Amino acid sequence: MIIPGRVALARKVLTNLTSAEHQAQPCGIDLTLKCIMNTTAGTSLSLNGSTQTPDATIEFPHEHVNITCGSYLVEFNELVDMPLDLMSQVLVRSSLFRSGVLINAGVMDSGYRGAVGAMLQVVNPHGLRLLRDAKLAQIVFHQMREPVQGYNGMYQGRTFV
Repeated sequence: MIIPGRVALARKVLTNLTSAEHQAQPCGIDLTLKCIMNTTAGTSLSLNGSTQTPDATIEFPHEHVNITCGSYLVEFNELVDMPLDLMSQVLVRSSLFRSGVLINAGVMDSGYRGAVGAMLQVVNPHGLRLLRDAKLAQIVFHQMREPVQGYNGMYQGRTFV
């Protein structure tokens, strides 16, 4: 079952919103851009997790930044505190995919607390102009059949992606 955005807000699943009134949607809550980073080197993956590479933050010289085709890591302003009876997914806003831009993210497990991020992939050959605090994605919350033990991994409690 999908949890309406207003219900998720009332349950305080998402905090640090820039404007709850403008971000609440019928089926979720819009996520807004905090920062954008590009990867500076490769990554190695293993059974126990990944060895992450440092990311370089792309600065906003003005109220916007122009980015070219490629893959970027975005961090959203909002923080989550997932109850043990909910899980969530981050989905692209239709205005982005109509512009040749995709958002990809994994499942957000029950019990996870912390920062929210996603991969932003610009496939439009003309690039993308991003404004500070732009709405990039929507987080959708799903009711679990029963409460679970919850996430207890290496990203728990992080305040940054």
